[in-house]
Amino acid sequence: MSTVSEIMSSREPWTIKAYSNNTAHDVATILSKNRIGSVLVIDKDMTPIGIITERDLVKRICLESLNASKVLVEDIMSSPLITIMAYDSVDTASRIMITNKIKRLPVVEADNRIIGIISVTDIARNLAKILFDDYNRYRSLKKIIDIDDIAN
Repeated sequence: MSTVSEIMSSREPWTIKAYSNNTAHDVATILSKNRIGSVLVIDKDMTPIGIITERDLVKRICLESLNASKVLVEDIMSSPLITIMAYDSVDTASRIMITNKIKRLPVVEADNRIIGIISVTDIARNLAKILFDDYNRYRSLKKIIDIDDIAN
């Protein structure tokens, strides 16, 4: 089984500072401009303390009819931050996502430094590659078996 670090997105996670008057509108701008689905919220020491996803914006701003320019990031972030170690298996990541009903997991190294994010999409891509590789391996074996059948 693959490890989280092998299949996670290679893009560095986007961050936004809490307690600096950054708003939900600022988050929406970052998400839209960079075509990403989430930003990590960091404190003044650069420590990740939460995450804001597109779903958070929809549920906590749009559905509540709030003014995104007046809602601070620390008021809508999901916290505490659920993370996974880079060396953990993709299976472990999947179980954490299912258990917590989330689609993204920040990936940390042993020193608690965030090195990326693994998403449901990353896992689906990996599974699709495994299935495709297995299918091609089966086709190759089938050709060999068919040749042996013809020879006998």
